[in-house]
Amino acid sequence: MTKSKVGAEPKKRVKHVFTKDAGIHEGIHRDEPGWYDNNNYHRYCFGYGYFFYRGKSLGKNLTPDYIKKHWYNEDWCGGLKDSCMAVIDRERKIAVIKQTNEYFWSIEKGLPEGYIIYKTDESIPIYDITNPKNKKILINMYMKFLIIRYLNTFRDEFKVLKTVSKQISTYSYTAIGRDDLLKEINKLIAKYKFIPKCKLLSDKPYYHDYGKIPFPSVNTILNDSIFNNEEKEYIRKCRFYTKFCLHKGTSWKELNKKWSDKYVAEVEAKDKVEEEAFEAKIKKFQKQAELNRKNAEDIKCNTVSDWRNGNRNKVVKWIDYCANHSTRTIESVERTVYSDNFPNTQLRLKPGKPNWVETSRGALVPLETAINVFNRLYTDYILSGKTMFKFKRDEFRIGSFCVSSISYEDKFVDVIRCYYDETNKLGYKEWKFCIGCHILWFDDIKDFARCYNLQDKLSFPLDKTTAECMENHLIRLPSGKTIEAVGTLDI
Repeated sequence: MTKSKVGAEPKKRVKHVFTKDAGIHEGIHRDEPGWYDNNNYHRYCFGYGYFFYRGKSLGKNLTPDYIKKHWYNEDWCGGLKDSCMAVIDRERKIAVIKQTNEYFWSIEKGLPEGYIIYKTDESIPIYDITNPKNKKILINMYMKFLIIRYLNTFRDEFKVLKTVSKQISTYSYTAIGRDDLLKEINKLIAKYKFIPKCKLLSDKPYYHDYGKIPFPSVNTILNDSIFNNEEKEYIRKCRFYTKFCLHKGTSWKELNKKWSDKYVAEVEAKDKVEEEAFEAKIKKFQKQAELNRKNAEDIKCNTVSDWRNGNRNKVVKWIDYCANHSTRTIESVERTVYSDNFPNTQLRLKPGKPNWVETSRGALVPLETAINVFNRLYTDYILSGKTMFKFKRDEFRIGSFCVSSISYEDKFVDVIRCYYDETNKLGYKEWKFCIGCHILWFDDIKDFARCYNLQDKLSFPLDKTTAECMENHLIRLPSGKTIEAVGTLDI
């Protein structure tokens, strides 16, 4: 072994090779290059806030200068911009994500709280797009993305105008999010006056499944002028036909004979009564479905200890109910719950690696570092009398992840079954730690420490509630004694 020079600090070894999921976390939170390169089809690399869908061959060469120099041209590979999946600016808390790569969802969900996210379907045009001097380029790129996504929601409308089809479903999945996209477009217009309203953001036509149309201006979107009045009326008739006539004894030819505002009003009034009765029926089945789900949660082996012991993927089946508004029928659907789908993020010592802590979401951090950070957060902040703290980047770092904030608030369930579900509060207050993209609760951390007998390494007692510790200012000393302290202690 070569001896280091006197006074010289040994270089910290940097890990470069990661699993698919772990690499996403690392790339978001650190500058040093790394890669996932297990196969030729799903490999990627990261470095200095950039993600590329190329592996080790590019990752080992990544430097800020290399990225800048080869953004537009890199020998036979083309420019790096064509391979760039995302740009993460940690200083400005801005992320630019290309939506046509398989990792876009993982990158977006891995970002810490407070990031502004801009999306695009095309190559990110310039390497320093998050620089304030490039604000116009960034916003116009994002506006173009929103317009295209907005146009995509009119697939059914384009279909009936360009084909013989007359069907436009009231609950079409293609139209989901149309209102939200329009709100976002209006929000950008109000905020950034430099966005051109009449000038086109693209000189290329918009292609849909049934042809193409000229790329619309912002004003065309805002004025609802994608379709002319004649087209709008035809679309209205098709939507009415699909809902009230199709498979119900009224042909398209017959509808054209009956078509009038009076006829439409009469049919819609009758349908409203039937819809209200169906909604009441749905509520009854929803109550039963929720009862079935809760029973399944009680039956399944949903214990953290099982996960810590390596027993995973135990399943329990339960019956849910789905309402079909088109046919006004309710169908039963078999659902599955898994034993390791915890309501809140849990911790364990990595099997085979007792010096590493693993979260139930797959992140790994050094045990000793985690203990030191939580000890300090407890003595210096939790016992201070305040209930909210925000920290600068790198003020508290655990492995590759930074503690962004801690707060004493009503504990809630982190796992949301559907995007529209409301936060499920658990009825008591606890300290919440925001670390990277994770939320950890103090009582879950203490449960982990009790499981692995870590009390002697901690400054907070495990046999007391958080409320008791805060009220009495309790600190546990290395001697094993728990004392009441005044102010904070550096232990």
